[in-house]
Amino acid sequence: MTNPLGYECAKRVVELGRGAFFESALSDFPSGRIAQLREHDETPQFGFVGPRFTNRRVLLLGINPGKAYDDRITPEDSRMMQPLIEFARNPTIENFQAASAAYMNECQRWTLWRQYCSEVVGGAGLAFDEIAYSNCLPWRTHSQGAFSEYVAQKAAENYAGPLIRELKPRVIVALGKRAGEILSHLSMNTPPIVVWNRARAATSGVKAERASAARRILALVSVANVA
Repeated sequence: MTNPLGYECAKRVVELGRGAFFESALSDFPSGRIAQLREHDETPQFGFVGPRFTNRRVLLLGINPGKAYDDRITPEDSRMMQPLIEFARNPTIENFQAASAAYMNECQRWTLWRQYCSEVVGGAGLAFDEIAYSNCLPWRTHSQGAFSEYVAQKAAENYAGPLIRELKPRVIVALGKRAGEILSHLSMNTPPIVVWNRARAATSGVKAERASAARRILALVSVANVA
């Protein structure tokens, strides 16, 4: 039986642990958290691979999981994080599939998804279940996306690069300039990388840039499908 896409990378991150990505296991760790939220912070997040990903092979990559300054635990957080915690404790295929399904079910409610990911998917003529979504760095940080270049290098080396090799996407969409910077640390040939403008103010210029990026994604996928 073939392992589900993304499983090998997720399992490897669990085995490596947080210390393999940072100067130490506690470097840039969110501080002053309640016990339950600290357990969430200690758990890597792997996103999901849609059941029809192999139709189009478009991989969306953010920076890293958020909530560094938000101490609320919503019902959605609990539904998603508990399967991820179970996978981190026991990285079986069954637990990976449960964690991936929970992530896929909840992520569309996020502000990030509503503001950017849905626009990428819709603008490029994709279906939700035809994409894969993850982050370059699968760990939460106190600095959010402003972590050091050492960590960016380790994120590319230990997770983003291996994930790209495992999923073999046709197109990678870096969600924002910082995600693109992290991917620049990759020491490998990659498929085309399209950087999606994450500016909060959707000016006419930003909208035009996003529309151009969506057209490029669609063109790249269409050419690959014809080939």
